[in-house]
Amino acid sequence: MPRISEAPGWQARGGRASSVENAPAHCSNYSGAVQPPVALAVFKRTRWCTVAKITHLDGEPILAVAVKEQQGTEQVISVPLLVLNFAERQGCRWLYWRRDRLPLEMRRIGLAELRATGWLQSDGELYIPLTEMEPVPWRRWRYADTVLHLEPPKAQPEPARQRSLWEQVA
Repeated sequence: MPRISEAPGWQARGGRASSVENAPAHCSNYSGAVQPPVALAVFKRTRWCTVAKITHLDGEPILAVAVKEQQGTEQVISVPLLVLNFAERQGCRWLYWRRDRLPLEMRRIGLAELRATGWLQSDGELYIPLTEMEPVPWRRWRYADTVLHLEPPKAQPEPARQRSLWEQVA
């Protein structure tokens, strides 16, 4: 059974970390929509990285990415396919990107359009230029107290096979 451990304060403000196999206590039905905002973390470059969150705008679940000082996000952003797939299963239809440094800026793109417009790299992330996203007025969204660690599906073991006579003799 996966272990639930305390997340660092900067990551979840005292919230709890969880994994896909172990649904957070605040989720009424894990296959249904996540109710309170939840941060999504994936394992990248030897560590867990919080890359997005699922929150709500206008009563609808959205996939949200906020940046402050991250380098490389001035023209293009990326979303791991694992996160995109999870967000779609939770009922999200939009990806919102928000710059939290002055000047404040916010953009959005439909997840279906993101799949059609973005390009997939060998790192398993879908990249999209900010110019392909629609500018929208900057808005606040709720803070996520819980971090959900998304893990890729585990490879299925190969079925056992009977050894040949030559393998048994050797």
